Amino acid sequence: MRAITVYEKGTAAAEDLEGLGALKPGLTRIRVKYAGVGFADAMAVRGGYPLAPKRPFSPGYEFLGRVEGSGDPEIAAGTRVAGMIPSMGAYRELIDVEPCFVVPVPPGLCDETAALLPLNYITALAMIERCARLERGRSFLIHGAAGGVGTAALELARVLGLRAFGSASKAKHELIASLGGIPLSREGGAWIDELKALEGGGVDAAFDAFGAASFRKSWRSLSRGGTLVCYGMSPSIDGGYADFVAGLLYIAARKAFGRRRREAICGAPAIIRGDPAWYRASMARILGWAESGALKPSLAGIVPWDRISDAHRRLAEGSIRGKLLLDFS
Repeated sequence: MRAITVYEKGTAAAEDLEGLGALKPGLTRIRVKYAGVGFADAMAVRGGYPLAPKRPFSPGYEFLGRVEGSGDPEIAAGTRVAGMIPSMGAYRELIDVEPCFVVPVPPGLCDETAALLPLNYITALAMIERCARLERGRSFLIHGAAGGVGTAALELARVLGLRAFGSASKAKHELIASLGGIPLSREGGAWIDELKALEGGGVDAAFDAFGAASFRKSWRSLSRGGTLVCYGMSPSIDGGYADFVAGLLYIAARKAFGRRRREAICGAPAIIRGDPAWYRASMARILGWAESGALKPSLAGIVPWDRISDAHRRLAEGSIRGKLLLDFS
């Protein structure tokens, strides 16, 4: 069985392991074709992701593959499925997961598109609907708008009738505009005044993953009654506990003293663990929107499973647009 395993900080080993043995009752076995490559995965390998499992572990939250053994009578062996799991472990050719995290892929959707959807689009939808509670006609700002979660949020804004602003380097503004977003330059703090001039006092929500210093600026961009949603805690792919703690302290301060505005933390793994029914229904909606052509996720590239270090290096460089997939086929 092909697998990526982290035995020591900074190294992801590509190896062939023995099979998983007999499937435990109630679980579903997936033969993974693609695993999504995420920012948190690279942080976990580098040792800077506080939610990573204890070593040794396999990174990865999301998968696309086929069912080999089913713990769900409604999903037969051979069914093409996609989804995410609440703890890491998807960088493997075979994974055993709880059936509530497995969602059938519509017949009109190709493997690559379905594989790009789970983590990024579930995170973006949770921020919009669960955390910020945005209704049609409302507005939001998302930082890192050319990345995986950023492009997902911009696409969902178009589907849900929201006005979206996206910050990124100027080289990525064309991509943001092509997805229906209004691009802002992230450098410096001038974007706050620009945003408020365009949006009449501020946005209804700001989605930010870049840590406490960035959270302070995002807070200033909010209108009265707006919501700061934090979906990450570090400006660097190296992450670290200092950034994590600083982010939590800032959010706690805003909770205590942030009058007329709200704050929320959006962690998709925790959400799907706590509310798998919402996750499955939302994942089905996302897959359906993609099948209809309303969502067109951006594929940054497909990387062979044993070249995982190359994929994480590309993430660290910050040059990719869209999402990378790890190929176990």
